[in-house]
Amino acid sequence: MKKILYILISVSMLLVGCGSNRTSFLQEEGDTIPMLYAKNITMVRYGDCVKVDLVNPWGKGLLGSYMLIPSDAPNCQLSTVNSQLIKFPLKNALVFTAVHCGLICELGMETSIGGVCEKQYIHGLTKEVVDCGNGMSPNQERIIQLQPDAMLVSPFESNTGHDKLGQLGIPIVECAEYMEPTALGRAEWMKFYGLLFGKEKEANTMFEALVAHYDSLSALVAKSDQRPRILSELLYGNVWYQPGVHSAIGQLYTDAGAQTAFPDYTQSGSVPLSTEQVYAQAHDADYWLIRYESDNQKTLKELATEASVYSEFEAFQKQNIWGCNTRTTFFYERSPFHPDRMLSDIIQITHPEVQSQEPMHFYERLKP
Repeated sequence: MKKILYILISVSMLLVGCGSNRTSFLQEEGDTIPMLYAKNITMVRYGDCVKVDLVNPWGKGLLGSYMLIPSDAPNCQLSTVNSQLIKFPLKNALVFTAVHCGLICELGMETSIGGVCEKQYIHGLTKEVVDCGNGMSPNQERIIQLQPDAMLVSPFESNTGHDKLGQLGIPIVECAEYMEPTALGRAEWMKFYGLLFGKEKEANTMFEALVAHYDSLSALVAKSDQRPRILSELLYGNVWYQPGVHSAIGQLYTDAGAQTAFPDYTQSGSVPLSTEQVYAQAHDADYWLIRYESDNQKTLKELATEASVYSEFEAFQKQNIWGCNTRTTFFYERSPFHPDRMLSDIIQITHPEVQSQEPMHFYERLKP
């Protein structure tokens, strides 16, 4: 019995008394960092360290788990079992999308972006960065040369492209905020990204300001009896994607005192529909919001040449089509973490009776 007790004590001492290059497996009670809107992320602070867990939005379990340890406190006494160890603030990140590049720059940390993927779609960078190629199959040789301290990627269901990246031994941050069911939930992930880049306070202040702005805008139309119907986007091949009622865009429409033209589709994501389905249910929609990429503003005449059915919609005939040119408005860089600006645009479009002094951020009415 004494021998067994001696072995147990010895093992315990090994676990908690590791040298300076090891991590203790003793867990102390942490303080949860409040996430008021986001559903797929939890963050718990243990002294100077933060444990971050990301829910898998496509199934059970976790999409990712991270232990963030300050660069100047490498001996943080916390367990890293089943978690990727990331030292922060990041100083040489590989960023896969324009969305996250935009936020990082807005937080004043452009200098921490060492490389990007899909460089041709990323606007606004003022420094030279390494182009690591296509986000679906990035150039691993360039990544190895860059030696980033972390890679910020956007995952999707059944994505197997990260397997090879994982073999590089570089932490992969799964940026799945776009799967949040609300626009504010998606934007709240800026608290996580702010933490990663040493701008936690700035990110928190930015989020609080946008929530206050968002709520004040929503209050302007909360009591309106009018709920205009909105048709979204354009045909993509033979499919026309429409936002579900409980998607982030669907919730934006609701908060703007409007509604999707497809109220029966209550999904939290997009719904693929045929042209016939869309026309049957939305030919008389009040407004039509589209996105496109062009050097020039799209016109109704140009739109009519893309698909003959477009001119049969009432919104086309009444010239109630509003377009967002993603090339000139930096839509992808700015809208995900500024849903208040999107909300302002939608309210001004669908509730012209609301007198707003705020400029349009993304949309313009299509001219003939």
